[in-house]
Amino acid sequence: MVDAARRAAGLGAAALVIGFLVVRTKGIYFIMVTLAFAQMVFYLFFDNRALGGSDGLYINFRPDAGLFDLEDKRVFYYFTLACLAGVYAFLRRVLWSPFGRALAGIRVNEHRMRAIGFGSFGHKLAAFTLAGTLAGLAGYLWGAQTGFVNPELMGFHMSAHAIMMVILGGMGNFAGAIVGAFAFEFMLELFKDLPAFGGFDAGKHWQLWMGLFIVAVICFAPRGLLGLLQRLASRPGPREGRDG
Repeated sequence: MVDAARRAAGLGAAALVIGFLVVRTKGIYFIMVTLAFAQMVFYLFFDNRALGGSDGLYINFRPDAGLFDLEDKRVFYYFTLACLAGVYAFLRRVLWSPFGRALAGIRVNEHRMRAIGFGSFGHKLAAFTLAGTLAGLAGYLWGAQTGFVNPELMGFHMSAHAIMMVILGGMGNFAGAIVGAFAFEFMLELFKDLPAFGGFDAGKHWQLWMGLFIVAVICFAPRGLLGLLQRLASRPGPREGRDG
């Protein structure tokens, strides 16, 4: 656990440095600058043989997690599940803290928040650093699970996957992100395992089916899968409708 915290803190420090420049931008420029830094880091590892180069690095043994033996698959599963629950509880606490409420206010109207005395730059930089730290924890768990890391993990497609997970689950709440992540991975494996129909290999074109699925969710469930479930749960039944 100490090793995980140390590695996540290292990524958080890197996010602090990058965020000091990135959070000065807004809108589409924020996205462009963030992706530019991601590409720079990608090529830093891609062109450096000491860091594995384009082939990546193999992890011959799982990182030390203190009292937890991550070589045991069952222990690793529950360790990851505990990390998920801990991060969720922590972010929920942050959301309802004065800091979280200030971030919500900055998202709605940054100029008004600055006018009443809140330092928007410091709050956004702290949020960016926190996101980088949690990304570092996720990277630690990925490496511990697969035993292999390569520069492709810092490519644009991984960022796109994270965005699609949030869209699938429903933007604006943490539970939606969790639902979206599980739904995305489930549908990904489902589409990859599609059988061939005649001479057409459906599983080979899983990106097409995933794209159509994302478009369908956006069209028919703008609030994501979690919003759709909430809407269905709140819909009155036939008997309740007749009584009304």
